[in-house]
Amino acid sequence: MINKSEIEALMTRAPKPGSPVLSVFLHAEPSEMTNINHAFMVQFKNALRPIENGIAALKDKSAQKEMQRELAADVERVQRFIVDYEAHARSLAIFCDASEDLFWTRPINVPLRSQVRWEETPYVRPLLEIFDEYERYGVVLTDSEQARLFTVFLGEIEEEREAFNDLEVRHIKTTGTDHSRSQMNIQRKADEHAKHHLKIVAEMMDDLARRYEFSRLILAGPVEATSELADLLPKHLRERVVASIALPIEASESEVLAETLRIEERIERERELNAVEELITAARKGAQAVLGIEPTLLALQEGRILRLLYADQARFRGARCTNCGALFADGRAACDYCGSSLQPTDDLIEEAVTRAADQDAQVELVRGAAGERLQAEGGIGAFLRY
Repeated sequence: MINKSEIEALMTRAPKPGSPVLSVFLHAEPSEMTNINHAFMVQFKNALRPIENGIAALKDKSAQKEMQRELAADVERVQRFIVDYEAHARSLAIFCDASEDLFWTRPINVPLRSQVRWEETPYVRPLLEIFDEYERYGVVLTDSEQARLFTVFLGEIEEEREAFNDLEVRHIKTTGTDHSRSQMNIQRKADEHAKHHLKIVAEMMDDLARRYEFSRLILAGPVEATSELADLLPKHLRERVVASIALPIEASESEVLAETLRIEERIERERELNAVEELITAARKGAQAVLGIEPTLLALQEGRILRLLYADQARFRGARCTNCGALFADGRAACDYCGSSLQPTDDLIEEAVTRAADQDAQVELVRGAAGERLQAEGGIGAFLRY
């Protein structure tokens, strides 16, 4: 499973002059008919075509031939991998620079749009976006006798351990009143055993939370068990509980995952909408927040961005200073800061996201209703450090 330290290593990789990195993201859903017989090779070739056309249009034929040679080496290495690749996850990420012996690939079990970039540095924005979208969850599935603990991250579920309490819990039915005292004692013992079991589950979940540092917890199982478990959890875990769902203890991993992802998506959309509303309110009050591309780029240049938000529909063209790297929207002939010439860029958001990440700012893509709301206010904005 991919981890954030790997992405950070890609982000901090120093550019190699004359040796771009081929960044490839393929939608490789195994269950889709379009991906049978490695049809995602067609996706790769189609996404590659604009890059090839751009090189073919170069007037400097010497530079053109050198770039074609470099690209061909990267493409050949990627194609060799794709031909032998057996899809078992929903997407595939590849970074390749054959001249520098860089070849990094990971299957990713969340949907990614097929795209290819060939640039000086690895194009990691899709990976940053899924880390924001798919946070790590803890899941505890329990009844009064057994417990199963899971973590869910990037569309994958892993069962961490099983806790089967060896204390048998019985509910004995009887008729008449002669055995009523015995029945009450047995029921009291059963309740004690169940509570002891759930206390152990709470402790195990606490250990798991400390190990993985997940921010959200889902309780699953019979209502009686999940309700009592919620009361037994330490305060810091109770505050992370985002849902309780009814599931049988023998539910399959795929059933647990499906329910978890459904909850995760709903909560993420709600959280994004709340964040956007908070941003809009703060920006209108002038309370350390900005909206729109120009104010956001200014704050970025000044290193003031704490958390950058942008809508999935947002698209901006602009320019980057060839000397100091400052970013601008369309309309300038030279850099406002140093007067140097500007180089056009078709994806200003990508430039801003990379710059914000370099400044240790949080970066967040918002979708659905939150994306529409932010798009109506300029498509991009930020909470500021000061």
